[in-house]
Amino acid sequence: MVDSKSAVALQWRLARKTEENVRRIEKRREARYPCNDPAEARILPGDGSLLPATVVDISRSGLRLEIPVSVVPGSQIEVSLPKQVVIFGEVRHCRRTGDRFSAGVQIKEVLRSSQTIEHIQEDHLYLYLVGKGLTLPQVMSVKEHLPQCEVCRLRLVDMYTRRLKPRSSVPANN
Repeated sequence: MVDSKSAVALQWRLARKTEENVRRIEKRREARYPCNDPAEARILPGDGSLLPATVVDISRSGLRLEIPVSVVPGSQIEVSLPKQVVIFGEVRHCRRTGDRFSAGVQIKEVLRSSQTIEHIQEDHLYLYLVGKGLTLPQVMSVKEHLPQCEVCRLRLVDMYTRRLKPRSSVPANN
């Protein structure tokens, strides 16, 4: 049986831990978008071998990558999403997570397979706004497109201020 003094001490420790976690999260300068996209990684320079990888999340300047081997921080890395995008970056940290490794990568350069500029689909704009449901290439495409397209920026602001769902998701009134 737990006495009231122990219960209060436990509550205080839990509250402190929660506060520390909130502070740690608030230190992030950019939103992270979760994803789970298969990719291939190549350590540069290296023997040229491709490593199977998964992009776990992405922000404007970085991504988290799950890979089967440890990578030394400071290493240059190429991350490829076949027929979509190639990302060049620097490994900032690498930690074991179970039987794989989680590497934080600072993005240095992004090469897209096509540079065609089209407006962002309504559904993609909405999913970008709520921060979930898009793949890594879709998030990167929206992030690259918005600074170049005033029309899409205005649509995003309008959607945010009115909290609208995309038109294609709203059922028609009969």
